[in-house]
Amino acid sequence: MNSTNPARGPMLIVSGEQDHTVPRAISDAIYNKQKRNIGVTEFVEMPGRGHSLTIDHGWREVADTALAFVKRFA
Repeated sequence: MNSTNPARGPMLIVSGEQDHTVPRAISDAIYNKQKRNIGVTEFVEMPGRGHSLTIDHGWREVADTALAFVKRFA
């Protein structure tokens, strides 16, 4: 993963608060590497969510969060 690619667009890293498959430490490590890029990098943790963010209950909140991020850069 190249963290200094100037051509990379905005990146949103989404994590579930209760994700035990990809724990917060892993998401933080990815964020810390990617935030060194000149492109926008943001992190959001979805409260009460596990690993299956887009197929579990509350998927719409996850989708709305991602859509709001994308719209800021469209």
